[in-house]
This record gives sequence, structure tokens and C-alpha cells, in this order.
Amino acid sequence: MRRAVLAALLLALAGRLTAAATPLGVVRLSQTISTDAIVADAKGYFAEEGLQIQWTGKQAHGPAVLVTVAAGENDFAGTVASAVFLARARGSKLRIFARSSVSSAKEPQYHYLVKDGSPLKEPKDLVGKKVVAQPATITWYPIALWLKRGGVDLNAVEFVTLTSPLAQLQAFQEGKVDVLGVNESTSTGNLLLAQGGVHYLAGVSDAEVLGVSQIGGWAAREEYLAQHPERVRAFLRGMTKGIRWANAHPDEALAILNKVNEVPAKLAPYVKWRHSDPDLSVDPKSIARWTSLLEEFGQIPKGSIRPEDVFTNEFIPPTAH
Repeated sequence: MRRAVLAALLLALAGRLTAAATPLGVVRLSQTISTDAIVADAKGYFAEEGLQIQWTGKQAHGPAVLVTVAAGENDFAGTVASAVFLARARGSKLRIFARSSVSSAKEPQYHYLVKDGSPLKEPKDLVGKKVVAQPATITWYPIALWLKRGGVDLNAVEFVTLTSPLAQLQAFQEGKVDVLGVNESTSTGNLLLAQGGVHYLAGVSDAEVLGVSQIGGWAAREEYLAQHPERVRAFLRGMTKGIRWANAHPDEALAILNKVNEVPAKLAPYVKWRHSDPDLSVDPKSIARWTSLLEEFGQIPKGSIRPEDVFTNEFIPPTAH
């Protein structure tokens, strides 16, 4: 009798394990703007959900990854929300299905560094200067809007693209560029601040200028979302697990990221873990704000794209809240 009961229990357990391991397929991701996914994959949380992640390399920035999604080369992209609007304006049916980064007045994402003693203080002071900020990315929008509202023609400022942290560091230290856009979590700005002799340009952070709490989102083709809803939900469940673990073990999470991203040893100590909310819900107010910002820039015609066309929260796991 006992043997029969034990056999039944083992059979039931085996059935549950088999069901849990049922493969849902492969998800192709770029390493760019994929912090939470990198950690979740390293910890095996996607595998627990039946997903296999195929890492496809790096792109220059989030909007570049989104181009690969539109082309069917990657399945999801973490990107600045504005890129999804611009893609839809060009006919690509993409939609944000989860948030990827947030900002606040207390913890902005992006600032702009200048050297101590720099005469650069007001928008007009940047005319003819070189600013490290990739156009149409989140490194660009805050300072571009600050300049625009200060009456400066954006064509009068030279925006420089430098994707390598070491190249940014060298260009700034050698005076080849005047202003350096930096993320509070990444190494370049934190190293420069630690060394001293630099400060943030006053009044020019993403939170102060844009007033958007949700900077970016995870996006996919609408066709993909319709065809693979369980795969999308499993992806978000795995990410939620990864976020919870990383928030509890930030040093270990950073070690994973620095290894995967091949951060130079000189810069690794200056990378910071930014606490992330496991609730991946997209904020409708932020999407509406992005709509008005892009209309103000003239990047989309007024009324051409409705905020509700750009995102969905139907795949958010209930356990994330």
C-alpha cells in the first residue's frame, strides 16, 4: 500500500516537472538595453518558464535594436518609448508590452556632465559646442528639448555619437567634446564624478526636462504578440523573477552584467545597480506624455498616433504587482 502511494506521488511529481519544462520556444534578444533579461537568463529563470534565450549581439542603442525587431531579426527590444512612435509613423506595427526603465525627480536616469569652471550654463552657451548624445535616443531628448525651449536651433549644436564608454571618457577628458550625456547607473559618469573636477549641467536631467516617469519599454511586432502570447507572458514572468532576485542581490547582479557586457576592469567598480520595480506595467500617462513631446519636436504629426496604439498591458503577470 505504501509503495503504491509513493509510486503515485512520484508519478504526479514527474508530471508536474514535465509540464513545467514544456518548451515554449526561443526568444531572440540583443544585449543592448537588456539588463533585467540578462540577469534573469543567467539565473535560469527563463529556462524555468520553458524559454530559451538566443543572444544576438549588441547594437549601438535601443532604437537600433528596434530596427532589428521590425526586420524580424530579434523578437523583443528594450528601447526608449519614442522609438516605437517613430517606427509606427514609418509603418512598422510595433507595440510596447512592458516597461523597461523608469525615472523620477529623486532618481533621474540621464544627466549632462561639464568640467568645473566651464562657461556652459544656459542653452545659448552650447551653440557651436560638441555634445555626446545620440540623436533620437534618451541621451538626446532631454538636452535637445532644453535647447529648443531656450531658443537654440539644434543644428547649431554638434551632437556626437560615441558608444564606447572608454571612448567617451577619453574624448571628454581630452576636451574633444564639451558636454557628456551620462546615465546614473553606467560607469563613465560615475568614474568622472569620483575623480572630481566635473559637475552636472544644472536643470538638465530627463526628469526635470521631459517629465516622463517611464523612459522606455519592451517592444515587439504586433504579429508576434498575437501569435505567441504565452511566450510573451513567460518572458515577463522570468524577468519579474530576475528583477526580484537582483534587487535582493545587487552586487551579484552587477557581477553578471559586467561579465556579460565585458565591462573593462577600470570601469566595472563604477557601474551601479538601479533598483527596479518588478511590476512591468506600462504607464499610460508616460506614453501620452511621449506623444505630446514628439508632436512638439515635429517628429510625428499632431494627432497621427494615439497613445493607446503604442502599448498594451495584457501580458503583464499578475504576480508582478
